[in-house]
Amino acid sequence: MAEHKKFTDALKTARLAEAAHLDALMNVKDARSLRLAALRGLLLPQLAGHHLAQGFTELAIMPGETPRLWIDLISSVVIEPDTRNFRLEQESEGRRDILHETPNLDEMSTVVLKYIAHRVVARERTWARGKLQTVDSPPGYSLGALAYVWFTGVMLGVLALLILAILLGFLRY
Repeated sequence: MAEHKKFTDALKTARLAEAAHLDALMNVKDARSLRLAALRGLLLPQLAGHHLAQGFTELAIMPGETPRLWIDLISSVVIEPDTRNFRLEQESEGRRDILHETPNLDEMSTVVLKYIAHRVVARERTWARGKLQTVDSPPGYSLGALAYVWFTGVMLGVLALLILAILLGFLRY
């Protein structure tokens, strides 16, 4: 296990060194992607094997003008406003809210793990609330509404057949 920790530390150091090198060469997009990959590399082992986090977290890096590490469907980490700062953002109602910003990789990893834990708890609470609510009557339609829809459908069908018969010349008026 200690060998894995050493390699993980060496990999993290190499990615950060590569990110710094790319930043110096003004290759900002690649530097951002590498920093996001380093963050993803820290998060994956922490979440591996936790069934509550599986199917909930994305942890997918999406390339683009501003590469993003998607945490779930509404939150992501970007490297903004410069190539040194991690920014955890949440999309809500057509806007992006900044939840946390830091240049520290380990701090952002901790913040993202706490964020995921809070989202899992909120999902469980919503699920439990939905299971506890009792429904007085099963959802459905009244007999009058069903009869109205059936009658309307029959009348539209008859009208369509009459129009078709007139167009094809079967009926003369």
